[in-house]
Amino acid sequence: MATVLQLAGMLPRDPLFRAWAASHAEVDPLTVDEAAEFIRVVCKIESRRVLAEDREAEQRFHEYLRKPFVAWRQRC
Repeated sequence: MATVLQLAGMLPRDPLFRAWAASHAEVDPLTVDEAAEFIRVVCKIESRRVLAEDREAEQRFHEYLRKPFVAWRQRC
């Protein structure tokens, strides 16, 4: 299983994640860089590397990004 840092690096390149994030960011289409920025904003971090050290940021990643995205993807 991928680490939170790996997931945060992979998700912006996933077209389905970008579509999901675009619906929340009200920007369509969302670029890879914009999707990475979306992750940083939601997690309240300057760099995705912080996710490896900051437990609160990691929790925000899972609660506000990973889990809702996985649920949305399963409904598609």
